[in-house]
This record gives sequence, structure tokens and C-alpha cells, in this order.
Amino acid sequence: MPGLDKEEFKNEFNNLMRVQHQNTVQFVGYCHHKTQVFVQHNGKYVFAKVEEVSLCSEYLQGGSLDKHISNEPCALLWHTCYKIIKGMCEGLHYLHKGFEYPIYHLELKPTKILLDKEMMPKIGGFGFSRLFDSTEITNTSEVTGTRAYLPPEYISKRQITPKFDVFSLGLIILQLMAGKKSYNKCVDTSPEVFIELVHEFWLNRMQGTISKHTSREVKTCIEIALKCVELGREKRPTISEIIQKLNKIDIVECSSIGQLYRTREFSFEFLENITNGFSEQNMVGRGGYGVIYKGVLDNGEEVAVKKLRQMLWIDDEQFKNELNNLMRVQHNNIVRLVGYCHHTSQIFVEYKGKHVSASIVERAICLEYVQGGSLDNQLSAESCRLDWNKCYKIIKGVCEGLHYLHNADTPIYHLDNRQIFCWIRIWRQKLVISVCQDFLIQHKPI
Repeated sequence: MPGLDKEEFKNEFNNLMRVQHQNTVQFVGYCHHKTQVFVQHNGKYVFAKVEEVSLCSEYLQGGSLDKHISNEPCALLWHTCYKIIKGMCEGLHYLHKGFEYPIYHLELKPTKILLDKEMMPKIGGFGFSRLFDSTEITNTSEVTGTRAYLPPEYISKRQITPKFDVFSLGLIILQLMAGKKSYNKCVDTSPEVFIELVHEFWLNRMQGTISKHTSREVKTCIEIALKCVELGREKRPTISEIIQKLNKIDIVECSSIGQLYRTREFSFEFLENITNGFSEQNMVGRGGYGVIYKGVLDNGEEVAVKKLRQMLWIDDEQFKNELNNLMRVQHNNIVRLVGYCHHTSQIFVEYKGKHVSASIVERAICLEYVQGGSLDNQLSAESCRLDWNKCYKIIKGVCEGLHYLHNADTPIYHLDNRQIFCWIRIWRQKLVISVCQDFLIQHKPI
């Protein structure tokens, strides 16, 4: 890195060491070594300083994204393709918004997007990245990056703004969804026609079985990509706007009792924020698998955030399977799943006298918040304090909820039917019983 002395290099590396996100490559260490060698200069042998600079980062088995990009759209399943697109956006959002001062990557391209064995994307290659003390325009005389992924304002005026990385991101999404030459195609075609062409391709790829939800994902992603590569940077969206647009479609739709329920994926930082850092003041209960906190979403909806305990016997695939089962559960007498979180971070711990990098997995589920509390609040040593009419509604509601679980296409066994896991809530001025959420890891097919 020309012009970057040892002290500056250390400062830049320290900035990179603070980057801790499931969609960014984890740095482990570095080397900055100077030696002196004899070289011939103007017919004489002189001493010359030679500097060796190396960065050490986690090894990712999936390789880089460029292996999946060719002249044709990528051969990956759409589910995987969307996972990569959303992961790249989440990682870039973290770099731009996760610190007091934004980190601009400045060399975002497919070779810098690495994939783990689960095809989770991680942004790497921070060699040209810099901290900026503002989001205004910064001018530079240095030429960095690969020209094909550089925005026009940088090529012509050497201007750096947050929209620099957004332009590069848009090109990667275009190439992933429509092939290497997609940028030239979209320039020569109207946006509406180009979107339909890409959508039709993926529809044919999935042999016409594309759902309405998947259709929206495809169209939204290509719309985002086209906006990102606008020649005028003021027309490009911010990374926060991109995330907001993705979050609107990143839902699982389930219809039941005439209603449409939506399940969202939340970031761990978001859940920390709405629960005041999982504070004791927000704690509303404890379950067999975690602690429950009260939070409020952006739309004002109150939720119960259940932060799950570390369970080594449950891997990521099993957690995903259990979530899929929870998403199927929609009934008046069952607490509704609102969203979930699966977050992996890296920390340094001491092991056998050495500092090593360790993965920490945080899992949480978000459920509707039921103001009536749990049923155990209504029980005493003598008898239930409720009148018979309410007592009967509770009994009937619990039975109906359990009947729904047992008679699903794949039966679900709760296995923890204690009174503390039955919540009472008011719905349309009627007592409705919600059999609680602790069957997350406990369903068993017959």
C-alpha cells in the first residue's frame, strides 16, 4: 500500500479488527516486516529497505463468489442466490453504519465476496478500505480498485462517497442474477423490460413453480441493482434504504384464520436495541431454553424476544428446520411467531496460553407480546381465582391449541405443558389462550 507507513498500517488494521459481523471476513492477525537487502542502483550496490505486509483472516471453504459468475446467470438455486445478495447488503450496511465513522470498502467485487460452507457470504479484501469522518464527498488523488466496478464519479473526478460501494454492490447483484454482461444489457434496455427479462429467466429456471413471495424477491433484487448502478450518484439508494426494501419482502407468508402473518429475520443488533441491551428491566420471564424480554418494533408492535441459551447439541440446520415448523403454526390459541435471529460473531479467547478466535452463535425468536401474563399468575394453592366462565374458556382454549398441534400434517408435541407456558391474552374483547412457544426444539414427527 504505497504511502502507508507502519503507524498508519497499524491504525488501519486496528479498524479492521473491530469489524465483527456474520457477513464480513474475520481478521485474525497481521505481519509488518522490514529487512535490508543489497541491490544494484546506478552501477553500485546499495542498501535498500524491503517491507513485507501480510494479513491473516479466517479460512472460508466455499471460495469466492466469482466462481459462480459467468456470462450466464449463476447456476445457484434462487434461495441461495438471495441469501448471498441479502448477506452482501447486510455486511455493507454494517461497514457503513456500524461505527461512529463509516468504513468504505472501495474494492467490492466478486473475488472479494467469500462464501462459507453454508454459502453465507462474507465481505473480505479490505486492502483499500478506509475510515471516513463524514458521509460527504471526499476527493483523492489515489487510484484504487478494479475499473469495471468503479463508479463514474470516481473515474472522472476521484470522488469518494458512500455511493461508491453501492455502485459496486449493484454490479455484483446484476452479474449474479443476469450474467457478466448484464450491465451492458441493462444500459441498452429499458428498466421495465430488463426486469421482466430477468424475472422470466428465473421463472423458467424454477419451471414455473415460483411463488408470489419469490417473484417479489427476484423483482425487488433486480430493481435494487438497477438503482445502484445509476450514473448519477444522487439517484442511487443508500445502503440503509436497500436494507429497508429487502426487509419488506424478507418475510415468510402463512395464511390462517383469514389473516396473513409475516415472519421476519432480525439482526442481533436490532434486538439488542429494542430490549435495551437485553436489560433486566425488559425481562418478562424465563423459559426452559432461554430468557424472555419485552421489545417494541419500529411499527409500534410489542414483541416478546426470547434469547435462546447456548445449546451445543443443536446445529444451524436443526435450528432452521425447527423455525420452518414454527412458521407453520398459526392458530388463535398459539402464540404467534413474529421473527427470529441467527447471528454468528468472532471473539478472541485464551486457550492453552494462546489467544485464538472463537465463534459465538446467538439465536433468538420473537413472539407476539401477550399482556395478560402466564396462567400461573391466576393459580394458587387452593383454586383458580377466575370465575367459572373464564376458567372454562381457558380449559377449552388450551385443548384446542393442543389439538391443533397434534393434528397438523406433521404432528408437533409440546412436551412442556406446565401452566407457566399458557398465556392469557385479550382478543376482540374475548379471552383467548395461547399455548406457549417452548415447543421450539420439541416437535417430533410420527
